[in-house]
Amino acid sequence: MLDFKPSYPLSYDRTESDFVKEIVKDVLQKLNFRPQYEIKGLVGIENSYKQIESILNIESNEVRVLGIWGMGGIGKTTLAEALSNKLYSKFEGRCFLNGMDESNKHGRCFSTLLKEAPSSVTRIARKKVFIVFDGVETLEQIEDLIPKIDGLGPGSRVIITTRDKRIFSKVSKCEIYEVKELNKHDSLQLFSLTAFGDKYPKFGYEDLLESVITYCQGNPLALKVLGANLSSRGKEEWENELKKLQKIPNMKIHNVLKLSYDGLDCCQKAIFLDIACFLRGESKDFVTDLLEACEFFAISGIEVLLDKSLIQLKLIWHAKSEVDGIEMQDLLQEMGREIVNQESKDPGKRSRLWKAEEISDVLKKNKVCRQMELLLYENTCFWL
Repeated sequence: MLDFKPSYPLSYDRTESDFVKEIVKDVLQKLNFRPQYEIKGLVGIENSYKQIESILNIESNEVRVLGIWGMGGIGKTTLAEALSNKLYSKFEGRCFLNGMDESNKHGRCFSTLLKEAPSSVTRIARKKVFIVFDGVETLEQIEDLIPKIDGLGPGSRVIITTRDKRIFSKVSKCEIYEVKELNKHDSLQLFSLTAFGDKYPKFGYEDLLESVITYCQGNPLALKVLGANLSSRGKEEWENELKKLQKIPNMKIHNVLKLSYDGLDCCQKAIFLDIACFLRGESKDFVTDLLEACEFFAISGIEVLLDKSLIQLKLIWHAKSEVDGIEMQDLLQEMGREIVNQESKDPGKRSRLWKAEEISDVLKKNKVCRQMELLLYENTCFWL
């Protein structure tokens, strides 16, 4: 039963219609009330909740926009869904759109909020609404929404999730929250929940779990996919699957990560593959100069890869000083190298080689193709 004991003071400075509206509003919010969202099977997002709720500042009457950004599989959608469910009762309307390729997406969203055909969008200005646009890939997908944000009702909140930080550049007053990888403790809990149905790992699997956690590097998608794949299997099968991963990546993880790569142009793809195959860990200046010499337009291309969370900058020591180095997650490097491996079963017909034994075999058999790039020792690259 609802706890319904509100007080509605009637004063001379309030009209009867305002008084009735307040009662109706309170009753509707209570009828729409859902118990606070329980975190079931979600691990490691409590700190994200606190930081995002601080940014959203639900009690403020400002219209606020939050951009949730991060690499594929990092938990952007999960976080947005959890926030939407948890904060549902504080808004008069809610709309969650995932997948931005549906027709009339904005009209459908407004229709959901108004509970009627979207003949008069201006009515939304009288509603406090919570809107989530999930998985936005291009600015064009939300360009019709941007001018309407300021016209939303007081206290409204808009959340946009994307892999591409540039999406937020045209959205005024948009605060950006970057979703980070899970720490080791949370990674272990999430994997154990999926693999064993319990937050605590099964006795005797400690070394195998260490290998899994190292491989996944805090990516929730990878942890869940591998947890489900290894669930109910014995130690021998675990060992066999982990050996397999060293040569053949899990394609479910690979395909999700590859979506960001697919959105690149040909030069940006070449830059990403060269970093994945050869140049990870090198200084940004060295990588930029090298790839500019190859006419890959690396100055702008590297910035695109950074905005898409495909690479990161990390301070490294170079020539006795600290400089920006190019880094990437192991899973992304594995994805890039697998793209090259899939070019051909014959190493001599691939665009890039980085394994010493394959390079030696190709050179001995004189099977080098014109587009091939070879990595030899000491990060020396030969462009053929």
